[in-house]
Amino acid sequence: MVLWLLVLITLIWMTHDMRVRRLHLIVKEGRSFSWRNLTISTIELVVWLAFFGGMSYTTFFQNVNQLGNRITQTTRYDPLVLNTGASNGSSYYVEVENGEGQKPIQQYTYLTEGERYKVDSTAATVSSGKDPINLPASAYHWNRQQVKKYDSRHQKAWVGVIETTYKKNFVNGIGLHAGRLANRFTLIRIPDHSFMVQK
Repeated sequence: MVLWLLVLITLIWMTHDMRVRRLHLIVKEGRSFSWRNLTISTIELVVWLAFFGGMSYTTFFQNVNQLGNRITQTTRYDPLVLNTGASNGSSYYVEVENGEGQKPIQQYTYLTEGERYKVDSTAATVSSGKDPINLPASAYHWNRQQVKKYDSRHQKAWVGVIETTYKKNFVNGIGLHAGRLANRFTLIRIPDHSFMVQK
């Protein structure tokens, strides 16, 4: 926050300095332009733009997938619980709700022990094939042995959630991200598509 305040203060000071030098040029020398004045103003502007650009990139435009050791990843696994609330008397693990609009997304609702979750398809996927790590999920780092164990232990009915968090270091602090959640992805594993119901 202090650095962003410094960006604002520097902008105000730079604008004021440019105006004072121009007025000084008009009053003292009777002209409104000089190469020296233009050079100083250009240097000030370039330095400020570099400062502003660096702060903007660090705060708003970083790619979480390219931050390497500046983030930590945690993965949790939970068994799914059958939902017996279908009107036709059948049971299911995942309820799918289709969105509307030009770029509709789906919403998946599932149950774990004592909890009900609803996630968007932009940050989640449903896997029912032979390989639990389907194509969307393969973009993330999964412990294959752990996944295989959960597939066997819970009859291919579990959910895995990967969360990446910004480490509390100086660079992440500059971007106002230190300690905050960077990304969350949910892999919903079901035995086959008959355990899904469309709302």
